[in-house]
Amino acid sequence: MGYSKKKKKRLRSAMAVALCFVVLVLIVLTQSRGLYAGEINEDKAYTSVMSGVEGIAAADPRVVDMAMLASHNANTYALEEYAGMSGEADTRAARALYRSAWGILYRYTKNQVSDIYDQLCQGVRFLAFRCSYHDGVLCGTHTVVDGPMRPYIQDVIRFLQNAAGELVVLDFCFRESEGCCVADAASALFEIEYNGSTLRDFIPYESVPLGKLTYNRVTDGGTRGGAVILMDMTALHGVDKSVTKAGEYAKKVYIPGWGKERMLTNQWYNRMSVSGIAEGIAAQCERMQKNFAKYQNGFRVMQMQASPTLSDPLETAGAWSLVCNARKHNPEVLANPDFDRWMQYMPVVLCDSVTSSSGGFNQNVNQKITSYNRELVKRLLAETA
Repeated sequence: MGYSKKKKKRLRSAMAVALCFVVLVLIVLTQSRGLYAGEINEDKAYTSVMSGVEGIAAADPRVVDMAMLASHNANTYALEEYAGMSGEADTRAARALYRSAWGILYRYTKNQVSDIYDQLCQGVRFLAFRCSYHDGVLCGTHTVVDGPMRPYIQDVIRFLQNAAGELVVLDFCFRESEGCCVADAASALFEIEYNGSTLRDFIPYESVPLGKLTYNRVTDGGTRGGAVILMDMTALHGVDKSVTKAGEYAKKVYIPGWGKERMLTNQWYNRMSVSGIAEGIAAQCERMQKNFAKYQNGFRVMQMQASPTLSDPLETAGAWSLVCNARKHNPEVLANPDFDRWMQYMPVVLCDSVTSSSGGFNQNVNQKITSYNRELVKRLLAETA
């Protein structure tokens, strides 16, 4: 009888532990409140990060050689709880996951917390958008729908209308859906107006290869705001036929009057830890250094954002949300002693939570980018002297 009582007691204890574990799992899967993004910089002190570089018009650097702060999935700041599934995730498995784990899905699809205008005012000059059609409307997406593209593009136009000498790169990752192709998306984007202007008004320059596109050509000698538009040809459900053997992404361009060409190189490192991200960046830097001619005429992107992965199980399990993780690892990656060398080969710095001031990130990354562009201008002026 004594043994039986002990056995029952152990069984009850095991059941209690199992119940606690199930409750914990349910909380993790369903709880979406509290992204824990940390402090956000809202001082709007970085509206002239390009035009403020002395001598930039005289040096006239190539656009692809300029350092820029880039926003990963810039549109996801608008993502709200219980948002609908996007066309890119319109599968039975995705919908089942959404119904049972909407909390973790929300926390791991929201990459930014500030709106597009504020991102631009905090120094962002490269906006990476994901978009697809949803119920006949071109929307921003990242597995789930965050909202129509119209207000995002209007924020860009609003900024450029009052940002002489600044240029913004817009990289659209379009997922074909609802029978709509990339040309339909491009047409819809160029029809969006704000205060009498469309994106077309900021790309008046003549068609030239990207490697020959310069600061003065885009900004009319620093007298107006300008834009560079990229759009890839990613097919439905994320099948990207432009991925190279090295795992790099070769984006395509779509601008009226332009052709299609290799325009951008970036690579997913699929790591969640700071050390893992640093290793991936270092490896990509080494590849570019060995064969720089292959990459020099396109945008070269350093991806700092983390990805949930089994390679970093503890970091993945411990990260509550992407923006929470970014507030911690962004300043640590930025502080890496090799960061300045990495920028020489990948001057476009792409990350989550770009406006985070935790660890002084937004302020410090803008300082590094400005310093890089000043040195670039000095070198070009010295070469032409």
